[in-house]
Amino acid sequence: MSWTPLNHRIHHLPLILAGPILRRTETGAVTVWLALKAPREVELKVYATEGGTGEVVDAPLLQGTNTTVAIGKYLHVVAVTAKPTDSKVLTYGQIYAYDIEFAASPDSPSEVAVPDKEKENLLSCLWPASADSSVLGPQLIGYFPHGLPTFALPPQDLNYLRIVHGSCRKPQGDGRDALPILDNSIAQFAGMANFRPHQLFLTGDQIYGDDVADAMLWALTDAGDTLLGWEESLPLMDDAQIKKNLCISIPKNAENENAVGQEREIFRESPIQKPSDGKYESKKPIELQPGTRSDIARDFGGFTAMLVNKPKNAKSHLFSLGEYYAMYLLVWSPVLWCERFPNGKDICPNSKQAKVWDREVVELDGFVRNLWRVRRALANIPTYMICDDHDVSDDLYLNREWCYRVLGKPLGRRVVQNALLAYAVFQAWGNTPAQFDREKPGDKLLKAAEKWSDSAGTDVSAWEEAASYLGIPGLDPKTHLPKLKLDEDVFILDREGEGVSEVLNWHFTVRSFKHEVIVLDTRTWRGYPVKSAIAPPMLLTHKGFEEQIQKPLKETDLLNKTGEFEIEATLVVVPTNLVGLWIIDAVQKREVEQGKVFNSDAGDAWNFHELAFVKLLSELFKQRDRVIVLTGDIHYAAAVRLSYWSDCHFGDSRSNIEPLTRDNYRSNCQYSVLAQLTASALINEEWKTHLIHTKIKSLLPERSHECLGWNEPLELIKISRIGKKKALAAAVRNRQSLPDWGYRIDWIKRQRARVFLLLEKGTASDRSHKNKQLSFLRRLWNFISLLWRNRWVQEGDEVVGYSNIAIVSFQWPADSDGEKAVIQNIYWRPLWEPDSVVYSQYFVPLGLDEPRVD
Repeated sequence: MSWTPLNHRIHHLPLILAGPILRRTETGAVTVWLALKAPREVELKVYATEGGTGEVVDAPLLQGTNTTVAIGKYLHVVAVTAKPTDSKVLTYGQIYAYDIEFAASPDSPSEVAVPDKEKENLLSCLWPASADSSVLGPQLIGYFPHGLPTFALPPQDLNYLRIVHGSCRKPQGDGRDALPILDNSIAQFAGMANFRPHQLFLTGDQIYGDDVADAMLWALTDAGDTLLGWEESLPLMDDAQIKKNLCISIPKNAENENAVGQEREIFRESPIQKPSDGKYESKKPIELQPGTRSDIARDFGGFTAMLVNKPKNAKSHLFSLGEYYAMYLLVWSPVLWCERFPNGKDICPNSKQAKVWDREVVELDGFVRNLWRVRRALANIPTYMICDDHDVSDDLYLNREWCYRVLGKPLGRRVVQNALLAYAVFQAWGNTPAQFDREKPGDKLLKAAEKWSDSAGTDVSAWEEAASYLGIPGLDPKTHLPKLKLDEDVFILDREGEGVSEVLNWHFTVRSFKHEVIVLDTRTWRGYPVKSAIAPPMLLTHKGFEEQIQKPLKETDLLNKTGEFEIEATLVVVPTNLVGLWIIDAVQKREVEQGKVFNSDAGDAWNFHELAFVKLLSELFKQRDRVIVLTGDIHYAAAVRLSYWSDCHFGDSRSNIEPLTRDNYRSNCQYSVLAQLTASALINEEWKTHLIHTKIKSLLPERSHECLGWNEPLELIKISRIGKKKALAAAVRNRQSLPDWGYRIDWIKRQRARVFLLLEKGTASDRSHKNKQLSFLRRLWNFISLLWRNRWVQEGDEVVGYSNIAIVSFQWPADSDGEKAVIQNIYWRPLWEPDSVVYSQYFVPLGLDEPRVD
C-alpha cells in the first residue's frame, strides 16, 4: 500500500488522537490530558472500584469539565481536572478508575458535532470503526474487564512506594524502547494498590526536536500542516540568498568574546556574521525537505546540534509549530502513524540518502510496534514531565553564547518559541494545571495560541503575547541580541520583559502522604558568568535556589506542622547529573579549555560550576538530612551515594558560631546523605554506553573521593583515597582550622541481573540471520559477536548502558534510621536473551555517616 497523506485519513480517524494521559493526581484533584481532532466539552469522572479489581461503583467521587482549546483546525487539546463532588477525597490503598464523556462544544462546526443519538465516551472514541491492528495494536486502554484506565495513589507506608523514572526517548535511536516495559509492570500488579507503580517522572528529552529521522520529518510536516489547517511562514530568505549566505565551515577565531553590549558577538563556534544584504522573507515547512536542514539550522537558526562535524544530528531539525505539535502525538500514540512510509528511492535525490531513509524507517517501525503499550501505560499512572534541551533543540540555553546566536536570529527565535509553546501545551499543562486556570498565565497563553492559529500565523500581537508568557526575552533594539539582566554576580535571561511578571514556571512540587518530589527547571533559570560567554553556567541562579528549593522545602515543613502532611522522604528531579563518570568529566573539562563547548554538553553537569554544586548541597541539607535525586540525560543508568557533613554550611558566616576543636568537632557537625539515581536512555543507546556497560569498564572503575571546604576565605580541596591522611593533614595545617563542610562520593555497585520477563509480551525480536554460505569474515564476526553477548562480559559493575527504565522503592523502618535505604531497579533487555527483560538493582544505604577528619 502506498503512502497516504494525513489530510486523506483524518476523517476516518477516531476522535481521540492522543491520550488519555493521566497527569497530576492528588487526593482532591485528578487531571487527564487529551488531544482530539474536533472541539468538545470534556467531562472527567473518577470512580472507586469494588475490592480494587471489581466493577466500577456507580457514583463518581470526583468530577470536572473543561472545553478543548483549538490550537489547530484538527487539533483540540484539553487538560480536564476532576474534583470532589462532596466531602469525600481519594485515599491510599485503593484502586480508582476514570471515564471521560464528550459533549458538543459551542465552537463545534456542524460537520464534527456529536451525533444526537450517540453518546461519546472514552472507550467509544479511542479507535476507528475499522482499526488496523498492525499500526494501532490491541484495542486496550485498561487492565480489567471494565476496560477503563485505573490508578492508585502513593501509599502511606514508604516501604510500598513505587516511583518510575526515565529520560531521553528518540524514536529512531539505537536499541528498543524501554517505556513499554512499564506497561508490563503495571499489568503484573494492576490489582494491588500497594505494589503497582504509583508515579512516573519523565526527566527530560521526551521528544527530540533536533535529531529527527528523515521519514519521520516527512510525516511530521504532513501531519503538522494538516492538523493546523494552515502552513506556517518561517522567517527565511529565498533560495538564492540562502545558498549565498550558508557558511562552508565554522570559523575558530574569537573576537570580542566578552563584550555584552556590542552590536554583534562572534565566538569560536559561531557561524558567520548575519548577512546584511539578505532580505528575510518566508519559507513553508514543506519547502525545507527532510535531510537538508542542518546547514539552515546552523546558519539561519544559530543552532548547535550539528557543530563539531555532526551535520546528521540536525539534518531533519523540526522548525514549524505544527511539526512540534505532531511530534508529541506520534511519540505518545499510534493513531496518526501511517501504515507504511514511501521507499527511500522514491523520495531521496541519491542512493546514499535513500539508504539512510530506509534504515531509519526500519527503526521507526520497531518503535511504533509497541506504542499501544506506551499509550496504555501513560493512561494508568500519574505522569509528570520536565523540560530539557532536546525538547527544543540540543544545548538549549546551555550558555550565554547559545542564547545570543539562537535568540538573536529570526528563525532561531521562531523555532524556540514554537518548541516551548508545544512544551507548555503538551507537557507543562498537566504538571501544574492550576497555572492554566482562568485568567492565569497558562490560560492567557492558550488564548494567544488560539489567536495565532485562527489567524493562520499572521497575528503578530498574539505571537508576542505568547512569547511573554513563555519567558522568551525581548531583543535589545541596539544589539538585536536577547536582553539579559544581573542577578548578583551572574547574567540571567530577562524573562519578565517590560515589567511583565506573568511568566509560566516549568518547576513544580508534588506532595503525597509521606513523600515530596521537587522538580527543578535548570534550563530557563541559569546564571551566566559575566566574564566569558562560553563559561559553564550556574544551573540555578541565586533567585532560582530561593524559588525552586528553599521555598518548597519551607512550605512542606509548614504543612507538616499543620498536620496536612506527614512527609518523611524528599526526592528532587534534576534533568542533568550532579555527579558523572570521570571519563566524561575529563573530556568535557578539556573541551571547555579548548572552547569546544557544544560538542559534549560541556557545562551541563552540576560539578562543572563547583560553587553552584556546593550551594545546591548546602540548600538541600540545611532543611533535610536525606535527599534522593532522580536524574537522566546521560544515556546510562547508575547510582551514586554522597555523604555530607557540615559545621558551618557553605555561604554561612562563622562569626556567630563557637570555634570548634578536634574534641568536639564530630559532636557539633550535621550529617546528611544524598542518593543520585540515574536512569537513561529510554531509547537512545550508543556504542560508548554499550562499552561502559560491560566488564571492560571494570578495568577503570569510578573511585571514591572526598572534598573539603572552608568558607572564609572560600576554598575547596579534593582529596583522593590514595594519600588521604597526608593530604588532609596538609590542608588543615595550611588553613590552621578544620574544614567547615565536606562530602564524600561513592559509586554503588550494580548487582547481578535478575529476570523480570522471560518473554516480553508483544515484542518478539525481529533479528534474523539469513545464513546461506557465510564468508570467513562473516563467521569470524559472528564468533566475536557471540563472545560479546556472553553474560559474564555484559555483567559490568557500575553502569547499565542499554535502553532502560527505573523503578525506585524504599527500605524505611519506622524505628531505625540507620537501616533506611533507597533501591533502584533498572529494567533492560540483555544481549544474551534479547526477547527477555531483566533488572539490575542498586541498593543505596541512607544511614548518616560521621566525617573522618583526623
